[in-house]
Amino acid sequence: MRKVAESKNHPEIEQVILYEPELDEGVYAFPRTSLNDGFAIGDIFYQNWQDAEESCEQEYGISKDDWKVIPDPLPNCQQDWIAPVRVIGRNTGTPQWGKLEKLIDGKWVEIELLDGMWAEKNISL
Repeated sequence: MRKVAESKNHPEIEQVILYEPELDEGVYAFPRTSLNDGFAIGDIFYQNWQDAEESCEQEYGISKDDWKVIPDPLPNCQQDWIAPVRVIGRNTGTPQWGKLEKLIDGKWVEIELLDGMWAEKNISL
């Protein structure tokens, strides 16, 4: 299960994603500095949902009613992104670290960071 909520009282964190992987025990929190989809600034491990939600309430002012359930990440995709995004080649065992692709209209499309926003890579020939 994954949930997302906006931070209410932290000067740098705008949003937090909580994620409980199916095979692992525990919950990960991914604090993010923007409401735009992208990487978290790190991750924090908690033993369970209660600990994670209580910590987020204290640290970020997020109440239990603020959380919205979002879909779990697709296989090989980033846990800290809302949209399906993965490292290119991760699905084939040949990751190209630093290169990302996003599932757009059923197709994997390479993306890049432009003016602080992730967008389709403009490939000119």
